Amino acid sequence: MNVFGIGTEIIECVRIAKMIERHGELFLERVYTVDEVDFCNRHAFSIQQYAARWAAKEATVKAIRGRSQGIRWNQIELNHDAVQGPWVKLNGRADQWATKNGIERIQISFGSCRTHATAFAIAIAASPPHSSDG
Repeated sequence: MNVFGIGTEIIECVRIAKMIERHGELFLERVYTVDEVDFCNRHAFSIQQYAARWAAKEATVKAIRGRSQGIRWNQIELNHDAVQGPWVKLNGRADQWATKNGIERIQISFGSCRTHATAFAIAIAASPPHSSDG
């Protein structure tokens, strides 16, 4: 296994709160999957949950080097279970880009406190990434 890329992000929770307040459902639909919205809304600290997922999506895009690939935020879904812990599911363009680059999985860690959310992602590939400095 080889590291294809890494990504990290930190965001102020109030920034996400303002986006939700200003744009409502449009923002939620553009950024989060239905399951993510349901998960976040079930928590007392939903803004922190939304912010942590935003940070994790941004860290994932950086790790897969997908900034200019037409990847939409809601094509990156963050999940968590008791056995696997946090994990990333890619859909659409995000999944196509990862497959094209041999990315087999993304290790993710994300969390939040009252004021900030942070995330760290590592994209794991079967072979080393190709170098552009030939």
